[in-house]
Order: sequence, then C-alpha cells, then structure tokens
Amino acid sequence: MTVTIENTKLYMLLKKRNSFFIEQIQKVYKYALDSLPKINRVFSNYTGHGIQHSLNVMECMYNLCDNPELLSDLELTSIIYSALLHDIGMISNEDEIDKIKKDDLTIVDRKYSLVLKKYKNENLALQECIRPIHGLRSMNHIQNMNKEWFVVPNYTNISFREEIGKICAAHNENFEWIAENISSDTVKGSYSLNSQYIAILLRIADYLDIDENRAPIYLYKYLNPKDYGKMEWKQHFIIENKEKIVLNEKTGYKNIEFYGESSNPGIHRKLLKYFDNLNDELEKAVDFSEMFHDKKYLLLIKPNVQNKIRTKGFNFSDFKLTLDYKAVTNLLMGEYIYGDKKYGLRELIQNSIDACKVMEEEGKGKMESIYAPYSPFINIILDQDRKQVSIFDNGKGMSLDILKKYFLNVGVSYYTSDDYLLKGNKYIPIGNYGIGFLACFMLSDNVVVNTKYYGETKMNKIEFEKNSEYICLTYENTSRPQGTEIILNYDQFIQVFDSNINNIKNFIEKNFLDCGIPINLVIFENGEPKYETLNLKNTTTVLSNGIKLDKYLNNIQACIECSYKGIQFLDVMEDINGCESYIYDVPTTKIIPENEMKTANIKDFVQNGEIKFLNIPIIESSEEEEFQKAYEVLEDFNEALERVNYEEINFIAKDEFLYYGNKLIENDQDAIIGEYTYEDFCEDLGHCEGIPTYCTLTIQKVIQNKGNRLLSYSLDKYLGGEYLFEQKDYVFIKNVLVSRVNLKIPFLIDGIQIKGAIINIMSKDFIPNVSRNNLNDLQKKELAYAIGKALHLWILEHGKFNLEEQELIRNFINECYEQNNYCIKIQ
Repeated sequence: MTVTIENTKLYMLLKKRNSFFIEQIQKVYKYALDSLPKINRVFSNYTGHGIQHSLNVMECMYNLCDNPELLSDLELTSIIYSALLHDIGMISNEDEIDKIKKDDLTIVDRKYSLVLKKYKNENLALQECIRPIHGLRSMNHIQNMNKEWFVVPNYTNISFREEIGKICAAHNENFEWIAENISSDTVKGSYSLNSQYIAILLRIADYLDIDENRAPIYLYKYLNPKDYGKMEWKQHFIIENKEKIVLNEKTGYKNIEFYGESSNPGIHRKLLKYFDNLNDELEKAVDFSEMFHDKKYLLLIKPNVQNKIRTKGFNFSDFKLTLDYKAVTNLLMGEYIYGDKKYGLRELIQNSIDACKVMEEEGKGKMESIYAPYSPFINIILDQDRKQVSIFDNGKGMSLDILKKYFLNVGVSYYTSDDYLLKGNKYIPIGNYGIGFLACFMLSDNVVVNTKYYGETKMNKIEFEKNSEYICLTYENTSRPQGTEIILNYDQFIQVFDSNINNIKNFIEKNFLDCGIPINLVIFENGEPKYETLNLKNTTTVLSNGIKLDKYLNNIQACIECSYKGIQFLDVMEDINGCESYIYDVPTTKIIPENEMKTANIKDFVQNGEIKFLNIPIIESSEEEEFQKAYEVLEDFNEALERVNYEEINFIAKDEFLYYGNKLIENDQDAIIGEYTYEDFCEDLGHCEGIPTYCTLTIQKVIQNKGNRLLSYSLDKYLGGEYLFEQKDYVFIKNVLVSRVNLKIPFLIDGIQIKGAIINIMSKDFIPNVSRNNLNDLQKKELAYAIGKALHLWILEHGKFNLEEQELIRNFINECYEQNNYCIKIQ
C-alpha cells in the first residue's frame, strides 16, 4: 500500500530529475494531509476520500500514461496536485454549513430545505447540496490557497493555479466540459502543460480507486452507512485486486481488469452499472486523446473493462433489455399518443412557455439594464420563401449539459429533476415527461434546434431526422439573446393544418389561455413580415357572465356560468317534479290528493335523507289508438310513450315497502302501491283501461332543517354536457387545454343550471396523462368535489335567500361537502 507521497512513482520521477517543484509539492501534500480528513464532517458515511484515496488516484494516473517520462515537470506536478486536491471541495466549515441550512444560494445552488424535505435526513441533505458541485467548489477552494504554491519556479508572475482548479472541477462535470473550458497546449515559462490530458487521467483514475482498501471492512462495520453509502461500500468489497491497469505485452495496450467474487445480485447489478459508466468514460477518453498532436498524450487503453468478477449463488447473462430506437420513438412521437398531428405545435409552445417563465423568475434582477426589463415572447414564424416554420422564444435556453442530460435523453424531464426542483424555483413547469419535443416530428421530418443558454456566449445547434438516432451538434459564438428556436419544414407543417393559416391561429387560441406571454404569428409575404398577436383569453373573459370561484380554491382558477334562481326548496311533494301527488292511505287503501290531506307534511316521508315515491304516466282514451300503434311497432313502452301526450303523477307512502316500483302494470289486479291496483288506477285517475303503464321508483335526495321545507339535490351531474360533443366545460392545466376532461359534480342542488365552465389548474399536484388530454380518475374526482363545494359556497354567500333557505344550503354543504381536499382553500 502506498503510504506517503515519497513512495509514489510520480514523486520519485520528479525527485530523480531534481525538479524545482519538489518543495512546493511537499507543501501542498502537507496541506492536503491536514485538510482532507475534514471531508468526514459531512461525508462520514461515504467511502474514503482522504489522503490515501488521493495517493491511489495519483498512482493510477501515472499508470495510465503511456510514457510518463516524456511529460514535463509541470505536467507531472499538475497530476500530483489534481490527485491531492480534486475532492477538497467536499470540505465544509461550520459557517458554510450554517449558510447552507439557511438556504443561502451563494454557497450551493440547491435549497437545503427542499433537499431535506426529499431525503428526510439532515446529514444526507447536506451531502446532496454539496456533492453535485464539489468539483467546482474544489476549483474555488484552490483559488483561495497560498498562491506561491502554484507559481512556476524561477518565474515569479507565472502561475498554474487556474489550470489546476479547472482540472479538479472537470472530474465532477460532464465530459464535454473539458473541451469547452480547459486548454491542451499551454506553455508556462519553459514547461508545456496539456491540462485536458490531465483532466482525462483524473476522471478515469478516480473511477478505478475501488476496492476493499478504500472501504475497509472494519470501518464499514463501525460506521454502518445507510442507503446509498451502504450500497456503495458493499460494492467495493466485491473487488479483490488493487492493481486494475494491466499491460498486455502482446498488443501494447493496457487493460482495465477487475477480479473478485459477488454473492449479492442487487449489489452485483449496481457494480455492472458502474462498469458501464466506466466503459463510457474510457471510450470518450480514448477518442479524445487521439485528437492530441503529440503522441505522448495518446491513451493506449482498451475501452472495455475486463470483468472477471465471479458470481456465487446466481448467474448473470450478457443479455440486456434493449429498445428499438425507431419503434419506440415512432410510438412516442406519433398520433398513437396525441391522436392528432396538430398537438405537436401545442407541445412546442408549452415548452417555450416553460422556458420563458423560468427565465422570468431566474433572470429577475440579473438582466443587463434596469431600463430594459425582460419581456418574454413566443413567435410562430411562417416563412414560405425560405420554406421553414420557426417556433422562437426568448426563454432561458438550454446549456450543453441540459441538452445532453435531459433534452436528448428521451423520457427524462429537466423540470422534474433535482437540478431544477431543488433550486427552489416557484414556477411549476407544464412539461413532465421529457417526450414533448418528439411531438415536433408529427409536424416535420427534419428539425433544427438553435438554443442559447442565458449567460453563455455560444449558441448550440442540433439537427435531427425523424428516423435516425444520430444528431449533428455544432456551436457558434453569437450576440443574439438567450432563447430557443425550433425550425420545421414549411410544407409538412402547413399541411397538418390543411394549408390554412387561420386553422393555426384557431388551434392556438383554443388550446391556450393567456399566461402573460404574448404569442405572435409572423407571416412572411414577399420577404416582408406581418405580425399578428393572437387573442388569448383568460378564465373570466371566456365566460364574461360567469362567477369566479378562485377565492375558495387552492391554485385553481374557475369561472362557472350558471343560474341558481330556480333552486328547489320543497314545501309539498309536487315541488319535486311538478307532478300532481297522491298519498296512499293504508286504512282505506285509497289514494288521497296531497292538497286534501291536511295532516300530512312533506318531512313525514323523509327517511335517511331521501324521499322515495312512484312516478307513473297517465294515458287518456284520446291517446289510446296512437299509443297502441306505436307500442305494437316499437315493442318498448318508453319509446311508445314518447309518441303521445301524457301526464305524470306521484304516489307516495310513509312505508316504502308498500311500493311495487320499476315494473310494467297492465292487468286489473296488478298492484301499484299497497292494495291499490291497476283497476283502481284507471277508475280514479282516468288512465285508459287496457293500456299498460309503468311504475318508476324514484329516489330524491333531500336536506332538512328545523323548518317545514326541504332542499332537494342530485348526485353526479356533469359540469358540461354528458358527452364530449356537447362539452361546455373546459379544463386547462397551467393555461394549456386538457381536452377530454369531463367533470361530474358529486352533489348539486336541484335548480342550479350550469351553462359553461372554464377551469385553469395551476397546482403542482395535477399532472395530466402523457398525451395531455385527460386526468386520472382520482384527480378528476378531487377536482370535481372542490368545484362543487366552491360553487355552493359562492351561491350561499351571494344568493339572496331568507334565513331558512340559507340554513338549508348551509346544511347541504356541511353534509355533502363536509371534507376538504388539497384543491380547496381553507377559509
């Protein structure tokens, strides 16, 4: 085991050369030796990141070099420095920890309070605030170290501190960061320095320091790390060989080899994923090294790990679950999900809205001039001359890191990732699934994306083809503002909208509410632009006569157009449906008109909040012939009944067991209620003898109080029409239409007529399905319940009712809408 810096091959090589850097290396080594143990203040359950890890990495970097003897003293020193200091950013002092816990975003870019809410562990939350940016923190830490340690000997004004900082930062960034931020051909005094080469060595070597020496069993047992730390430590116990880099004398190439034994399938699976990541890293590193002009920087390494881990008690095959790119993307980008190619435009516009809203929040106070505040916009540019359609916004844009990790990673959404959510942004984006961009291929077979991230100078350009997974990525420096432009084929796009520009306009105006971002249609005719701002409405302008329920709802805007003047307060049975009512008198077996039975009160017939009664049609002799003809042909009573004029009556009894409901009555002795028969019915009420009738058992839900009146209500009434073709209610989520939501109000007071509804949900709790045309059943149920409660609260508050009527409505709300859910604002 390497014990001190003096035992390392790098140090001994410099010592052999009598290098001027030796004295400085000793000072930096002493600094690292004293500082690195402080990492355990926060990362106590992680595998070793102390001086031994640094020395191991140092040896690996040396062994990865093809000809380390050809490297300059500065390059050898830089390898030593980067190995010693690359994890120094994991150190946090008490002042920093205190600021992190106070959500001070000048220390880290994640809000501790949100991370703590996710992980529910204070130390783990601290780790997850620091770990993702510890490379950049290492770079900042190095900038504050003694500058004399980074001065090139014999050149008092030449420093390599900035290069060391960037090399350390690169080990925690994506691979492309190296090419963008680090140089390959710097000269410092009389020494050459290829910082890119050293950054590549550091990344690979950091991967390779994985074995029991880094995670000793006694330390694991003592610390008993949980969750991620526990799995990581156990994974190390599998690997038995210390030396991973083995030269193949026959080929001249170096192999990365792992030996050991694995007895846990779960840990073994994690290790295989680790090898996959290492293979990807090796392939990129080898390819990158081939671009260096000097042969000494070439990495002669086989880019595939030699996995010689033995499994015990189980077998792993070489098979992997694979997905066919063309089949899967055709499924995701086609009409299979969205139903109509037009929705490709909706997906692109909602992406632009998200980008502008994020820019609005994150860029607030950061814009170049207070005299030019940020003004978001989205332009749909139809340019027939250039045969292209552009959807252009001046939103936040996308960095290369976001493009790689999210935009080009189908099914992974930036807005649902920790990188966004843990920043503490207040804006809740529309996008959820990370597949919305694929919908653009419903509009065009070829797509170009130009995007510039806020604060960066270069623009990223990506070119796609519908049936190919390969993309073309280029960069260019530009003075254009931040934002994203999606360029589509004009002919294919316009054909989706039946070659009618008005169809484009109508589609956008139907599918979007005004969110404060103007959406403009720009039409180029003979090279001249014609601007048309689309008329996007909000919930109240769509229904100008509607009532606003926002006051009662939690992050939900709702406007309902309705009439409540006909609310049914029941004094007598006839008030229920307007039909003449008769009470069955048990002693006499007769029916008595309700208005003649003075001792009866409608409340006498209420049982368990319901009134049950029979509703029966009466067909008089003048309609007999017409009914008979219809009945013989249609063979259905109700259909035949619709062909004639008839009246209906109600029969009611205190004992519901006297009813013979829901059956056809046609014989003289057929009982209708109690001992009252069809023969009695014809004789007393003038029903045409010989013509059948049908007794329907009707149940009316009612609310009562101490007074003599009742309030009737119904269950499961559609907010709009019963069917989508007669839909009168429109549900939007974050200003975007969810077209197939059809809400049922669970309880609705009779007499309230709903003529239309616009609902705009801003709550993060509502996520539509992938095609964005519906909500799941539970979400619809919760939303409908909240809308129903809010509507009745508004009516109670604003309707002009007397005290008894107010009490009945209040009793209805307390009984039917007793609970609150996350959609309801607690009053």
